[in-house]
Amino acid sequence: MKSFKLFLLYSVLVCSITNCASQKFEKEVPFSIDEVYVQHWNSGVKMGGSGTNIFVSLKDNLPSSISLDSIYFGTNQLKLIQDSHNPLLFMGRQIDRSKRNDAPISAVVMPKNETKEIVVQPKFQLLKNECVIGFKQLGKVNYFKLETLYTKQTPFIPQAKPNRQ
Repeated sequence: MKSFKLFLLYSVLVCSITNCASQKFEKEVPFSIDEVYVQHWNSGVKMGGSGTNIFVSLKDNLPSSISLDSIYFGTNQLKLIQDSHNPLLFMGRQIDRSKRNDAPISAVVMPKNETKEIVVQPKFQLLKNECVIGFKQLGKVNYFKLETLYTKQTPFIPQAKPNRQ
């Protein structure tokens, strides 16, 4: 059983290294990107939560054969969703539920004699100002690396008292 676990762990490691090594970045993409930026947010109320939004703004509409899939930055991978009000804006959202009351409680129960640490390696090794956009073109996933990622200031959200009637 121990050798099976070791074999499985080794297989996953080799597959992930091979997968990362085989990822080729497109030199040019068939759509034009205006800007890509990250914006951190905080709800402003105790136990309200916080998170990170990443925005991809396009200059022109996407061709019909292309769809934006996901974005990688830092150690994050987020699904990109098109804004319903602005077809040129795509957004990925990561919510930090660690400060909320409704945060899911999850625990991994390990035997006392085992002290294994589970480490998840990011798909791409990226610098602070880099991101990778995954897009589907004719059913095939392609990747494009940008080196112009920046962080916008957190918007000020005033804390208002609830309207009690």
